[in-house]
Amino acid sequence: MLFEFDREETADGIARWLGPAEGLSILDCACGSGFPALELIRRGYDVTCTDGSELMLAHFRRNAGVEGLDVRPELVLWEDLPRRYAGQFDVVMNRGGGNYIYAGAWDEEGLADQSAMAEAIGQWVACVRPGGRFYVDITRAEDLERREEQSVVHPTLRIGRHTVDIAETISIDRTSGIRTWWSSLTVDGTERTFQRRSRYLRHDQLVDILKNCGLTDVRRTPVRGEYYDIYTGVRA
Repeated sequence: MLFEFDREETADGIARWLGPAEGLSILDCACGSGFPALELIRRGYDVTCTDGSELMLAHFRRNAGVEGLDVRPELVLWEDLPRRYAGQFDVVMNRGGGNYIYAGAWDEEGLADQSAMAEAIGQWVACVRPGGRFYVDITRAEDLERREEQSVVHPTLRIGRHTVDIAETISIDRTSGIRTWWSSLTVDGTERTFQRRSRYLRHDQLVDILKNCGLTDVRRTPVRGEYYDIYTGVRA
């Protein structure tokens, strides 16, 4: 996140899309370590924060403490969201580089199929009140359309006392429908390499899923500060 986002600029951009905070209820259903939920809460927004990973929520609570915010995120799996929050929120957000492409497969490092992605997204949409809005991200269109490998070397970051470098090579096999990352993470001169894979999901496929989940006015929405492309819709 530190390599891809300016925290304040992104939170400002999302806040402009959200509109005035007063009376607006928001669910961040993949809140992770707290970005941008904590930034939005500092701006006066009422954000309910959930995640399926206790490890991520431990980071969230630490970051909230650093910010001096009394925020209590909840450990909730996506499949349990509708039972707890069906139709309750003015806005439901899910950000994280299209994390639905790992739906049901993350823990086993497997590959989600499109039906699992659609099921996960449907669980989030179910928490939007009728007439409420939905906000989700996806890999940038130009990156999904590449035919050649994409190599990215991020500028060196100084994080606390540590020097951090990340380099990635990303490829798409359209025959198998698999997108693969080869990543090199160097912290204080010690390099670690790893690989991850996901299904390849195009923008038009995401739009079809969103419409099939009962959303109208589905559109690609420019949001200043967002690294990935954003799609929004309205629950009928």
